[in-house]
Amino acid sequence: MRRLAFGLFLSVLFVLLFGCSKEPAKDGRVFIWARGSDAHKLDPADVDDGESVNTVSQIFEGLVRFKSGTLEIEPWLAKSYTISEDGKAYTFTLREGVCFHDGTPLNAETALFSFQRQMDPNHLGHLEEAAFSYWNYLYQDIERVEATGEMELTFTLKQPNASLLYSLAIFPAFIVSPTALNTYGENFQRKPVGTGPFTFVEWRPNEAIIMSRNDDYWGELPTIERLVMSVVPDNTARLLKLKSGEINGMDGLQPAEIDGLRSDSKVFVYQEAGLNVGYLCFNLENPRMQNLDFRKGISLAIDRAALAEIGLSGAGRAADYPLPEGFLGYPENPLASTYDPEQAKALLAPLIKDFEDEPLELLVMNAPRPYFPDPIVMATLIKGQLEAVGLSVKVVASDFKAQLSDLRNGDFEAGLIGWVGDNGDTDNFLSVFFASWAAEKGTATNYSFYRNDEMDARLRQGRIETDPAKRAEIYGKVLDLWRRDLPLIPLVHADNIAAVDSRFEGFKLQKIGDLRLAPMKVVYGNVD
Repeated sequence: MRRLAFGLFLSVLFVLLFGCSKEPAKDGRVFIWARGSDAHKLDPADVDDGESVNTVSQIFEGLVRFKSGTLEIEPWLAKSYTISEDGKAYTFTLREGVCFHDGTPLNAETALFSFQRQMDPNHLGHLEEAAFSYWNYLYQDIERVEATGEMELTFTLKQPNASLLYSLAIFPAFIVSPTALNTYGENFQRKPVGTGPFTFVEWRPNEAIIMSRNDDYWGELPTIERLVMSVVPDNTARLLKLKSGEINGMDGLQPAEIDGLRSDSKVFVYQEAGLNVGYLCFNLENPRMQNLDFRKGISLAIDRAALAEIGLSGAGRAADYPLPEGFLGYPENPLASTYDPEQAKALLAPLIKDFEDEPLELLVMNAPRPYFPDPIVMATLIKGQLEAVGLSVKVVASDFKAQLSDLRNGDFEAGLIGWVGDNGDTDNFLSVFFASWAAEKGTATNYSFYRNDEMDARLRQGRIETDPAKRAEIYGKVLDLWRRDLPLIPLVHADNIAAVDSRFEGFKLQKIGDLRLAPMKVVYGNVD
């Protein structure tokens, strides 16, 4: 009934917009992207899930961004920038003539608002319900942000930060309309206003988010007039809709379905190695998870190669480290993660009795994620591998929002989760996983609640050091500490995969996994 209601809603919407012409999903004026889950909220400073990020990326923009398909920085709302010799001052010159969707002009004062609201808990824009979790670990070296001219914004740092420019290219640093936020208050997360190529129209929770082309956009005007981010939880249903032309693009594609799609002229499959890691984390505040031999035994019992081959259908690779290959600090001669069920049995044997009456609870989401296209299959495989060494396991599945809440608040024993790199920097993985400042209840990304002074010191060193060789050496020592303490077990790196209606061109997979749909253009010669 809910899907029927959504279909009727879209039909009514499109008739109102386009009259009785062709189906909008097929005529190039509307682009419908389908995903397995809905966004959580649309305030870019207060989101940390992929569905929300992919939505706000259509509405908002930052001072700088990654060139499409790369990890190379380019000016965006800022037309240029300079960095002081000591690495402590970043000055951005803003573009002239840019306005927010509500008509508010972009200048240094209006841009300043987006940063001060995160820094100052007494700021009017520092909404009571907002966590601003990214500010705590990506931007903590910023001492102050000032309007040093009408169109000039200067960031002053407490100490150099080698990854700051890359962090300013991602969603927490997107610029929001101060007028809109002051007008809507807490409701801004449901009525977002930015400077981007699309403006927000309507949100039907768990059905669709509707956006309209920003006809006053300062950059290249999209040819798409309406953009719809629809929710289709079932993978098979999403794929059938794509094949039939009801939608124009999708993610969450099952790797096993790729080969069959490649021969379908109506669909184009995009695939490349993803900057992500799926992992198993232990809640170290839980007494049963605090035994290091137990964690080592779990690690030895898991066959990562089988997870990559079966759970990812070969569209990915086993993870040796909590960091994708090629990142600064990744070992030049990595050792394959050991799979040794006999040694696992030996380590776990004295501990098995503690799980006979109360099996290990393995928390997992029930919707596809970039690192786990089918999380339930992945959890089932791991359950089987652990039971093969004598450990009783109970898989506890929940929707992604509920799972994130449990992880952030420490309401679990062990959990399957993952991370997609935000800014292409090593710190964005290792600090996220292991820093004590990322282990605050309610906003944690260090879901293991692992705290270690030596680890914190190494991570801080890595942020300050600007020499790549020295940074790599520091991060090598961070990985040594991870191997010693094993607060989490990396499992797989999944490929980044998307499927798009072949009548459209302009799509590119982005290195950090976000979506850019404004460049999509229909190839009119292919329209039915």
